[in-house]
Amino acid sequence: MELDRLTDWLWCLRTPIVQCYAISHRAGFVLIDASTEGEENSILTLLGQALAIPGEQVVVHEILLTHGHHDHIGSAAALAARTGGRVVGPALEADVIEGRRAHPQPRRRDWEIPMYEQIIPQVPAAPRVMLDERLAPGDTRDWDNPAVLLAAPGHTPGQLAVWFPTERALIAGDAMASRDGQPMPGVFNVDPAEAATTYATLAALAPDIACFGHGAPLTHQAAKFLQPGTRDRP
Repeated sequence: MELDRLTDWLWCLRTPIVQCYAISHRAGFVLIDASTEGEENSILTLLGQALAIPGEQVVVHEILLTHGHHDHIGSAAALAARTGGRVVGPALEADVIEGRRAHPQPRRRDWEIPMYEQIIPQVPAAPRVMLDERLAPGDTRDWDNPAVLLAAPGHTPGQLAVWFPTERALIAGDAMASRDGQPMPGVFNVDPAEAATTYATLAALAPDIACFGHGAPLTHQAAKFLQPGTRDRP
């Protein structure tokens, strides 16, 4: 795992499989997603290095899960146990995140099948994690950089995106992705048509910063790269 500082308040924690994000908050952090299972030590060590403190001293106030896929919730339970951070996530996906229901299967388009068969076996199953709070579109987060949660269905039924209106920054979960610096809708969607609509809705926010679960974030004038329909596949 590697850590990239995107702004003075926002970091990207990336592995070859997935990215999660850290937000500065009250001398600690809020995490948006929690990478794959087994990454808790790397996450805390890297965030500790950012603050020049040992990883075991890192304060994680909250872990917000955008949706219930294994590569986004994988280390949430371990991080919560280590730090005492609250775990919050979409109410519509609580049964999946908490282990009572299986993930809905994506409608894989022909060109997605080889990618799916290559990538999914690399993602370890995530331990279930109980939500301390169930979230819905329109809910707000009173962080040092306040945010509002937006409906982002299509990739999964209840996915949420995180919008920072003052900074015009978007953390899109898997509603968006990027490849070779070019954004596109995320892949492996349960409803590809709904995913395309969500992509267009989020692009219409005209963010200056756009962060994705997969692919390099856009950190300056993101809106000009996010026009719907410019790219729909790798």
